[in-house]
Amino acid sequence: MFFKPLRWILNVGLASFIVIGGAGCARSHFQSPVTSPAKPWTRLNFNNDPDRFQFVVVSDRTGGVRPGVFEEATRKINLLQPEFVMSVGDLIMGHTTNRAQIEAEWQEFNGFVDQLEMPFFYVPGNHDISNPVMAEEWVKRFGQPWYHFVYRDVLFLCLDTEDPPPTHISPAQQAYVARTLAENPNVRWTLVFMHKPLWDYPEDTGWANIEALLAKRPHTVLAGHRHTYTKFERNNTSYIVLGTTGAGSKLRGRAFGEFDQVAWVTMTDQGPRIANLLLDGIWDENILTQPMVQTMRSALAGKAIRSELLFVKGEFRGGPTFPGATAKLEISNDADIPMKFSVRFNSTDHVHAKPAGVELVLQPKATESISVQFQVGEPVKVTELAPLTADWTIVYEFPGVPPAEIKGRYQW
Repeated sequence: MFFKPLRWILNVGLASFIVIGGAGCARSHFQSPVTSPAKPWTRLNFNNDPDRFQFVVVSDRTGGVRPGVFEEATRKINLLQPEFVMSVGDLIMGHTTNRAQIEAEWQEFNGFVDQLEMPFFYVPGNHDISNPVMAEEWVKRFGQPWYHFVYRDVLFLCLDTEDPPPTHISPAQQAYVARTLAENPNVRWTLVFMHKPLWDYPEDTGWANIEALLAKRPHTVLAGHRHTYTKFERNNTSYIVLGTTGAGSKLRGRAFGEFDQVAWVTMTDQGPRIANLLLDGIWDENILTQPMVQTMRSALAGKAIRSELLFVKGEFRGGPTFPGATAKLEISNDADIPMKFSVRFNSTDHVHAKPAGVELVLQPKATESISVQFQVGEPVKVTELAPLTADWTIVYEFPGVPPAEIKGRYQW
């Protein structure tokens, strides 16, 4: 499918969408034997308006690609089961005129999206079309690099921001957009997908003419390229730069807009409702199984960590004192798989813990001891001591799911 012209993809794909939508409506009827005046539900106006639909948008995969992330995203998109998947470009590494290399990179990428259980719509980025050779290769595989389609009375406008490279929208593409908007004046919404957020560029890229036309209608714009999520408010609507779906990122989190994501979009009559789903928050039903719980039972019950008691002796102005001590922390792994263990020993105003921390891996059925010294400058009255504690983390790794992490605090 992916090596056919875009015109073929759209015609076949959209026909499939209509069939799927029709089938879904027939299964929405409600039946129940409950006849009591009071009902165990709030209302029966189900949230299944046939004019609503859901799709996913993936963001940059390349530009410092981190292998495995986009592939993981395709598996998780299949869990979500959207009607189709959109993109905002930078799908391959590109930046080459070597046709054999371009062919290999597109074969690799198409192998990823072949795993999707729903249609995928290509949009070019600067890595995908960075020179005339790559532009020719795009046309050979996917047809025109800018195009549109209408689905359930919503106009999807897919643009090429490398026309020509770098960072332009040609007069021909601008004319195409103007003609498309004129031919679709009454759609309920217009969604624009493009790679570079051209509204935030100081130079004349050709975007201003398109934005002026869009300002006259309800619309939303989604882009990528910057590898950091940011929402802009323009023309009383949302212009969104997505995070990454495997491209280079420091992954410092929400405050920096740095995270791997897909955007889950529900199209309503009031516009798109966008839910940003972080990839590390999407897992299948095997995220925690009974055998996994059984494997970790000792650690979950707090039995993996033990220590001898600390005793104080001596008098200091009528009270016991603490002169310092050495204690052993015993770590046991009762599981049949390795256990990662890390601990931070917390010093206080009066007591210095040494070492500050330890990391180790315990093999199955193994036990290890950690010696920790609690040092004081001079004996300290016990009533003046803060609690002596250690913060620990146990991690078990299971195939196909995120590592299982157990945290706790030990107090002497």
